[in-house]
This record gives sequence, structure tokens and C-alpha cells, in this order.
Amino acid sequence: MPIRLLVLAAGLVAGPTAAQIDVTRRGTIFPGPYEAEVVRVVDGDTLEVNVALWPGLRAEYAVRVRGIDAPELHRPACREEAELALQAHDQAERLYPPCTAVQLREVSYDAFAGRVVAEVRRWRTDRWLSFARGMTERDLAAPWEPHQSAFTWCPPPAAGGAD
Repeated sequence: MPIRLLVLAAGLVAGPTAAQIDVTRRGTIFPGPYEAEVVRVVDGDTLEVNVALWPGLRAEYAVRVRGIDAPELHRPACREEAELALQAHDQAERLYPPCTAVQLREVSYDAFAGRVVAEVRRWRTDRWLSFARGMTERDLAAPWEPHQSAFTWCPPPAAGGAD
């Protein structure tokens, strides 16, 4: 009898099994890591990757980088945002060119269909480097959390009228 209790207690401590994870819930987070390869840089906070899901199965996904907001490349709100978006895209492409091996962690659904949100890292000779940190340290992205207002990359309007 004590062995049964020990086995039951061990199962409760271990947490839910893969079969118990509700993959249909938007809030579900898949911890990973998932090995992937960069296909292309979409913009300063989104990559298209080819990810290894399990042996013999790979898929391409757009991945929004968790925790940052970069200037919009495709629909900038102003000229300054367009310029910053090009800089962010080009820097992301220098750091994460096509065929770069990356690791995805904390993967979850995004608000936009066909895209996921994940922490993205690449291996340097001695440690994993964070995509988000690399872009924020270069002032090409701003820290961002869901339900937070979008960061504005445009200067404030000029003060009204001359004296």
C-alpha cells in the first residue's frame, strides 16, 4: 500500500502529462525547446522558421518574438517609423540570417492566425543569445507585453501655432 501512495504522489508532483495539455486554449504555453532554422526575417520582431516538431516532421511558421515590439515595416505610421523598421529588419537579418539555427521556447498562439509567439535564441560559441534582448539593447525594439498599448515610434506632433 505505501508504494501505491508513493507512485500516486510522484505522479501528482510531476504535473500534467502531454496528453493532459489543452492544445486548443489560446493561453497554453509549450515550454520547448524546439529546434528550428530561420527561413527569413519578416521584420524586427517576426521570423519565419522551419521547426522540427518531432523526428521526421518539420513545419514552417511565422514566429513573433516574445516580449518586444519593433517598428512596423509593412504599415508604418510615419516616415521615422519606416526608417527605424528598415534598420530593425536589417539588424535582425544580420544577427539571424537564413539557415541560422535557433531555439524556440515558451511557444504559444498569437492573436493573428498562422503565427505563434515564442522566445527566440541562437547559440553563440559560449551561450544562448536572446533575439529580444539583442534588439532592445540596440534600441531597435521596445519591451512589450500582451494587452499593453503598442509602442509609438513616431515623434509627437509639433506644438500648435506660432506666437
